Amino acid sequence: MENMTVGQLDTNLRRFYTEARNKSGESYSKSSLLGFRHSFERYLNAPPLSRGLKLSSDPRFKKSNEMLNAQIVRLKRQGKENVTHKPAIESEDLMKLKTSPAIALSNPLALLRNVWFHVVLFFCRRGREGQRQLKKTSFKFEIDASGRRFVTMAHDEATKNHPGGVSDVPSSEKLARMYETPEENDGYKALKFYMAKLNPQCDAFFQYPRKNSKWKYGDEIWFDAPPIGANKLDGMMKSISEEAKLSKMYTNHSVRATAI
Repeated sequence: MENMTVGQLDTNLRRFYTEARNKSGESYSKSSLLGFRHSFERYLNAPPLSRGLKLSSDPRFKKSNEMLNAQIVRLKRQGKENVTHKPAIESEDLMKLKTSPAIALSNPLALLRNVWFHVVLFFCRRGREGQRQLKKTSFKFEIDASGRRFVTMAHDEATKNHPGGVSDVPSSEKLARMYETPEENDGYKALKFYMAKLNPQCDAFFQYPRKNSKWKYGDEIWFDAPPIGANKLDGMMKSISEEAKLSKMYTNHSVRATAI
């Protein structure tokens, strides 16, 4: 893009809007296409290029914008204008999960799954990278005015909606509370137990659970020092769905949809 003339850029954008497809070979949604245009504009106008272009309103980009509009019209006619959102977890599956050995507090892997699920559910953690950056110090245990015990986040998360900086406003994630309940496997008990079993040689919050051959219930430490990678975290809900035999294969986005 840096060496293109405005005319060449208009031509290439026109072709992009026509041919762009996702990994499944399907057309991008309206919001994605508009997002691409915004990203291109931001890249071109940022240093070192600093070209000062307005892709959405400059008449020199008339042909590419006409093509973008035509694509959006086509998507609407096909009923594909908007993003297909991941389904929230059905109430029957939530009830089934609560009593499933898949999130019991009886072994390292199940304990990890329990904590991961409740952290995403209650604090709406955004994406695998945000989860990967969590530390042991990211949570704090407190008691409210009525004497009920709860856990909350110790800091805000930097996300694409809350990147930080002078103009940023705090997110609501820090205000969320996960209260202790009478349930045996509730998120509060799981998180408190999990924190006590983490490996002291690693500051990362999500650590690899020790294998059965290297672990006993009475061990002081249940987890190994290396932190869990982003890719492993990305497939967490799928593995939970399979282990708990839920009605469908849910994704991490499904947990966020349930929280919302």
